[in-house]
Amino acid sequence: MLLSVMAGIKIKKIQQLLNHQKVVRAMPNSPTVLGMGITGYTAANSVSFQELMQVERLLNCTGRSVYLEDENLLDSVTALSGSGPAYFYYIVDAMIKSGIEMGIDENLAKLFVKQTMLGAYHLINNSDKNLEQLIQDVASKGGTTEAALKIFEENHLKETLKTGILEAEKRSKELSR
Repeated sequence: MLLSVMAGIKIKKIQQLLNHQKVVRAMPNSPTVLGMGITGYTAANSVSFQELMQVERLLNCTGRSVYLEDENLLDSVTALSGSGPAYFYYIVDAMIKSGIEMGIDENLAKLFVKQTMLGAYHLINNSDKNLEQLIQDVASKGGTTEAALKIFEENHLKETLKTGILEAEKRSKELSR
């Protein structure tokens, strides 16, 4: 069995190029190096259920895995979670640089931002509230968070992020041609 983690390279193309039928295609993300990633994967029809379970056990050693029946969804997974860590790093970097600009020592800014991200992640995972409710819990009327969110909305930050992610998906699809 061959396991491919190449973005955008379809199973059929791998089978043809390597003259090998048992191909599994996967898209992990960088947190897999810590055992905290997620990998979307799919397989050629020639891969048996038992072989697929072996692949899943292997992938689960790096975090979680999700089997996708539709190979085309791997382009979306590539854009969303394969590239996803870079989006978070980008936001974290902007937050740290803001802290430094406000006069906070770089190491202290990093500590505040990283712990904030970690705590926010755990709140998302452990709360019954949806994201909008969690945002509203922090954004007091007329307060500091509301002022920042207003600027984000005026500058279409959410739309910009969504457009970027959709562009990543488009690029993954282009790679398959």
